[in-house]
Amino acid sequence: MSATVPAAADAALTPASALIGASVADAAGSRLGTVAEVMLAAAPGAIVYVAVSVGGVAGIGERLFAVPWSRFVVDPVGGALAVDFAAAALDGRDGFDKDAWPTAGDPRLG
Repeated sequence: MSATVPAAADAALTPASALIGASVADAAGSRLGTVAEVMLAAAPGAIVYVAVSVGGVAGIGERLFAVPWSRFVVDPVGGALAVDFAAAALDGRDGFDKDAWPTAGDPRLG
């Protein structure tokens, strides 16, 4: 299964700043969460994972998930991201601790 965004092929670049706070939709188009951060590996210059904030209000009760970049499709026109899995894939799972950020994307989501 893969996520697709019709107008994405027409845009060459998307600034990382446009992704922070962007909505993340699941494979069915339902809201999954928002982008909390984009984590880069400096030496190779590649995005490693996107920290997706799910649930909560104003940072209270939210869960953070390290979703591998390979699971995303960027919608440069709508300013949103889509993943190729259902929101239910995160049900009942703990995210990562906001004080202990992972060095890689969650392999269970890769």
